[in-house]
Amino acid sequence: MALEFFFGAPFIRFENMPVNKPTRTGHWLFITTFLIALVVDLGSKYLVESRLEMFEEYEIWEGVFRLRLITNSGMMWGMAETVPAFVWVAIRGSVLLGLVWMYASLEHKGRMAQLAFGLVCAGALGNIYDNIFQNPNALFEGEVRDFLQFYWFEFPTFNVADSCICVGAPLLLLVLWGHDRTVRANHTLSAKNL
Repeated sequence: MALEFFFGAPFIRFENMPVNKPTRTGHWLFITTFLIALVVDLGSKYLVESRLEMFEEYEIWEGVFRLRLITNSGMMWGMAETVPAFVWVAIRGSVLLGLVWMYASLEHKGRMAQLAFGLVCAGALGNIYDNIFQNPNALFEGEVRDFLQFYWFEFPTFNVADSCICVGAPLLLLVLWGHDRTVRANHTLSAKNL
């Protein structure tokens, strides 16, 4: 199965799924995923911002998908925009520190764990960067740059960082669920062997 190659275990059969199977790669996949996702996020924001004016649209797939540069001070998809940017920096920063602590405390850091944590951490840091540096007049008062828009079904405008979080968060839940099962199974085996 192709997913076995990426995740190191049968993906569909949960009863045999050591989600956090240790790898010989160390933290390589986490670091690579994190850096690539962060560079793609910040690079795409810079590229779109340098080519489009605010609210300007560029059709990619007519009637379905376009680039449309907007900013928002809220969280993903412009929710909670009345909260000041410095509060979002504190919240996102706390979440990012919590994720790093959680990653460091995992007993087994398999490929899926590294991928999930890399995506979510990159997404959080990409949006933190915008909140800190995107206002030329004051630090910690910037707005997040969004530009990807599926408009044939009224989907909110988003960016690569939001996508990383939306893909990484469910993977992270799966990793943590699998990690908990693995730890409990190991403790049960250890107790039986006593």
